[in-house]
Amino acid sequence: MKNNILLLALLALFTACNDFLDQSPDSDLDVAIDTEDKIAELLTGAYPQASYIPFLETRTDNVEERPNGVHSRLNEAMFFWEDYDQEDLDTPLNYWNACYKGIAQANKALELLSTYPKSARVKALYGEAFLLRAYLHFMLVNIWAQPYSTQSTDPGIPYITKPEKEALVDYKRQTVSEVYELIEKDLKRGITLVADEYYKHPKFHFNKKAAYAFATRFYLMKGDWEQVVAYADYVLGGDPKTQLRPWRTYANELEFKHQDLFRRYTSTDEPANLLLTTTESRLARSLPTEKYGSTFNTVNKVFAQKGIEGGGDYEKMNFIGTYIFTSGVLGVPSSRYLAKFDELSTTESVGSKPRGMYVTNVLFTVDEVLLNRMEAHAMLRNYTKSIDDLLQYMQGKFGFMPSIDRDVYTTTNRNNYKTYTPFYGMTLKQLALVKTIVGFRQQEFFQEGLRWFDLRRFHIAVKRSSKSTYYFPLEKNDPRKLLQIPAEAINRGLEDNPRERNEPLH
Repeated sequence: MKNNILLLALLALFTACNDFLDQSPDSDLDVAIDTEDKIAELLTGAYPQASYIPFLETRTDNVEERPNGVHSRLNEAMFFWEDYDQEDLDTPLNYWNACYKGIAQANKALELLSTYPKSARVKALYGEAFLLRAYLHFMLVNIWAQPYSTQSTDPGIPYITKPEKEALVDYKRQTVSEVYELIEKDLKRGITLVADEYYKHPKFHFNKKAAYAFATRFYLMKGDWEQVVAYADYVLGGDPKTQLRPWRTYANELEFKHQDLFRRYTSTDEPANLLLTTTESRLARSLPTEKYGSTFNTVNKVFAQKGIEGGGDYEKMNFIGTYIFTSGVLGVPSSRYLAKFDELSTTESVGSKPRGMYVTNVLFTVDEVLLNRMEAHAMLRNYTKSIDDLLQYMQGKFGFMPSIDRDVYTTTNRNNYKTYTPFYGMTLKQLALVKTIVGFRQQEFFQEGLRWFDLRRFHIAVKRSSKSTYYFPLEKNDPRKLLQIPAEAINRGLEDNPRERNEPLH
């Protein structure tokens, strides 16, 4: 399979942007990495240069069929939760390879750093390498394995901690619990060591706040609520609303320029943005036109039909204008999308499968940290603090706070227990707040793929309005919520994920 050097061989294949590195069939490089600056550049190239958004977002309940939309086999397969193992931009295989490539580079950096005196900068480089290794494994285990639970002996993914010297290496899947233990170990070491002052462009690296934001996501998945709060407090400080992405301000400033949203959304000057990365992706151009994507109908459901249950006028709050959707794409009139993504193209970006398009992805934000903390407070039964955070969130983003009694926030219908079934139990008050918070999460990360992780951890079913013979509803514990391990890795002995039906790979 062309260019599939990584998969599970995990060679130290380094990116072209690192001009002092040559591609090499093993991790003993032909060009010496003999300075701290070269190790730093090695780590810069370890951030994922592929995007998970194109294949995860299409799997969520944010999308439906668009008449006259542009068909692609990847887009169709993800919409119907089918296995897809082709190599191309924006595919699951491409992201798997990019993550293990980044892990290989982080491991090589750690090996090289062990030969240096432990100066302050070397310690900071250690921190970045540990954080990268933790993050990349975290994303892999949350896409290709079962969600975390306290007794999780389900197969996870291989956790790699050393550079490989051989071209072909066999690996085994550690359990989900074992993978989480290793992630936590690397995460804690990384947070202790990382330092912002050595970065020319801090928001393109695991700066201190980004590392703490990652910790809040990790511990949220793990259900360790006190840790979520502790790490979130560092990021949020005393006045969180001033750091949030101000959608009301965006709407005012970009009222007639919705398609320029990406300039603000991915800006390093935006206080809400904590970690950015540049990926090679067709996302910016495919998002408005592909056959399966967001429409007026799905936008209406997510942004105009949700709110505070039992809150009177606030039970359904219409934020469609606030989130400034772009509509009326030529030839695909049902399309509605947020222009969150930029594109820097090269002369290669033509043809049916163009390359050379680079898109900025926002990996961590202050908004996510506040949402994580308010959910953690709810689970700790700190209902007052959770509601306080929610009101801060709404004030900072939308410019108002609902005028309703606080008891309303902790009241819900018991039937919602059928929808939200995480591995831990919830009281009715917790369920009420969590349901509201998850609704705001769906809005905030619309088109960014993160909804998929909430569908998994709460075991939420997804129903499509499709008559296609490809369509089978995605049930709460459907095995298709785990993407299939790449075929080449399975052929080398890695255990595959179960499937209810014997569906062929396309």
